[in-house]
Amino acid sequence: MRLRYWLICLLFNCTILLLFSPLNAQDSHFATHQFGTRASLMGGAVIGYARDNSSIYYNPGSLAFVDSNSITITANMYQIEQIKIGAPDVLQPAISSTKIGSIPLMVSGMLGQGKSRLKIGYGVISPINFDFKTSSRIEGIFPVVSDIESPGEESFTGQANVSSRLSEVQGILAIGYKLNKKWGIGLSNFAIGRSQDYSKSAYARFNLNDANQTLSSYSLVRNVDYFHLRYVAKIGISFRIKRFAAGFTIQTPSINVAGSGTISAEMVGNQALFSGKRSNYTGYDLKQNLMPHFKTPLALAIGCNWTRKRTTLGFTAEYHFRQKIYTILSAQSSGFEIPGGLYQILGAEDLLRLRTGSKSVANFGIALDYYIKRNLNFVASFRTNRTYYDHGLDNLKSLKTEMSTWDLYHFRAGFTLKQGHSQLTFGFLYGFGMDNSRPEKGEFSLNTESEILSPTLNVSKARYQSLGFLLGYSFLLFDI
Repeated sequence: MRLRYWLICLLFNCTILLLFSPLNAQDSHFATHQFGTRASLMGGAVIGYARDNSSIYYNPGSLAFVDSNSITITANMYQIEQIKIGAPDVLQPAISSTKIGSIPLMVSGMLGQGKSRLKIGYGVISPINFDFKTSSRIEGIFPVVSDIESPGEESFTGQANVSSRLSEVQGILAIGYKLNKKWGIGLSNFAIGRSQDYSKSAYARFNLNDANQTLSSYSLVRNVDYFHLRYVAKIGISFRIKRFAAGFTIQTPSINVAGSGTISAEMVGNQALFSGKRSNYTGYDLKQNLMPHFKTPLALAIGCNWTRKRTTLGFTAEYHFRQKIYTILSAQSSGFEIPGGLYQILGAEDLLRLRTGSKSVANFGIALDYYIKRNLNFVASFRTNRTYYDHGLDNLKSLKTEMSTWDLYHFRAGFTLKQGHSQLTFGFLYGFGMDNSRPEKGEFSLNTESEILSPTLNVSKARYQSLGFLLGYSFLLFDI
């Protein structure tokens, strides 16, 4: 009884750490992280048979074939990530962000006797945790204003700041039922909490070459934050015969449950070019308690696992359907503005609107599990992680928060060691990605003053790299 008490306390503490730890990952990918100890090293190629309670995430149909009641006490991945985006204008410096973090992969457990046909699994995971923060500054002598008004080039200073923090926490309750020795079915229920905090600001100032050396300045600040709760179901089927296992899952589109969001915009111009003449203007609008609507698309997955002698091979393929561009948050403008009609001229509907969308994505993974000796296995995998970024967002004036337009590729290798009721997993991870034709708006247009804060799209380069160390521990119980 004392052992059970301490295990429950430890599980609770790990859950709290999972909910509140600072984490890093990509913002527009479905498969950045895998969950479970062995399953993570296998790159998620366990849809046929996961062997442990990570079945609640991959395939609830295979949950019925898991004979050992278990609690995954902790499974952490320690990772350093770097994102570097080349500036579309050679005059502007590239922006980059480097983060080091600890990523709890899964806290989970399972109920049900070993030979029981009905198994119940539960868990908490954090599949999306993106943290990006950067600043870019440019200063020098540039031809910003028409020579008719300001002969020669102007002394210009500009700075842009971007901060994005996105996280999701999923609570899972799954049921698996063994139809017979070969077939199992299951249902996983996902309660998904999504939190987004995004801000983007740009400031520019320069002196006119006139008698008064008039100082002209522009600024635009946009912020959005919201919390959204949605429900997703995953239906799974599993088939096992001797040394072969196969699985198939359907993940339903999400259902909105609850949420609240805030969006704001602030703009200031001093001696700025506005409506064809130089004047001062200011505007501020803030809308609170908005209902966000975030959507998860329909998804299908299939996989198989085959064992021969000392070697187990795994394969998985996943397909996420397209989600057409839609509005997450929007509000009608009614805030402070001078002169009147400022919002209408600048398009306030777009200033107070957050949009997103996702293109269809297909990913696959392959894995090798080799039995070295008693209780020691070597595991290695490779999987694709294509971005679902929809380039239809590029030319929209409304706010968008997605940044990662590049596809990722993940290599993982390590060992699993079993000792009594304990299983230790440790390994190394490497991920990389690149986009040589990333549409990007330079923060400032230095060729015409009218486009200082709304420049045209240019092509830039982006690069992503990550190195990580996986350390996982599972404790297997037979009588909870």
